[in-house]
Amino acid sequence: MSEEIMTCVDVELEEQLIAEASRLAIEENPENAPPLADNAALNDNELAMLTGKKWKNGRVLRVSFLDGIPSVQKRVAECAKTWSEHANISFDFGDHPKSEIRISFKHKGSWSYLGTDALSRKQTEPTMNFGWLKPSTSDAKLRRVVLHEFGHALGCIHEHASPDVEIPWNKEKVYTYYAGPPNNWTKQKIYNNILKKYSGKVTQFSMFDTKSIMLYPVSNKLTDGDYQVGFNRELSDQDKKFVAKMYPKVCEIE
Repeated sequence: MSEEIMTCVDVELEEQLIAEASRLAIEENPENAPPLADNAALNDNELAMLTGKKWKNGRVLRVSFLDGIPSVQKRVAECAKTWSEHANISFDFGDHPKSEIRISFKHKGSWSYLGTDALSRKQTEPTMNFGWLKPSTSDAKLRRVVLHEFGHALGCIHEHASPDVEIPWNKEKVYTYYAGPPNNWTKQKIYNNILKKYSGKVTQFSMFDTKSIMLYPVSNKLTDGDYQVGFNRELSDQDKKFVAKMYPKVCEIE
């Protein structure tokens, strides 16, 4: 695996915004409400962490660019629409006064807020960033990054953070690698983005998919034994099935 590993950052909401993000998620899609059985003896933040982040099915999500080069913007828009081939969600790219997804290219790294968490941000703030994308970026790399971040925007988590995953990480090597360039992460950030798993109570998940676009590369230099996953650049069959289940298309009755 010779290509440099640059990993998407999990964007976590500030503690004071978690409860509001939960309220907005349920307002957007009542299916996001946690089961009543889970509500007993939980504080507001714990309840919020059990709240789903799915958009209302059939939603047209408005997308605007806060900055960036037009030629790169066009490539991003064309690529992102791949998700709509499988999910009952569409993206309306334009100069909207208000938008659910706002893209910047000015900040470090590539990242996106998870699903409806974007609703808790001000209209002047980006909800997605593509710090790695330039006019010279290859189509393959751009496609990998854009599909991945728009997967987050639809509510998909990192595949390596799924509760079903058992990657034989060599933790010492992981911490050493990601502490250096191009990531330069703190130990806590490395844990949050690489080693931490989501609880099975807070996310939908299925069998670990090594071909998922939501899985970033796993180098055998960072694992024990001969274990690695390459650079996925397309939606896997499981990605397509999963997002179609999240946002099912309505079948026409003949």
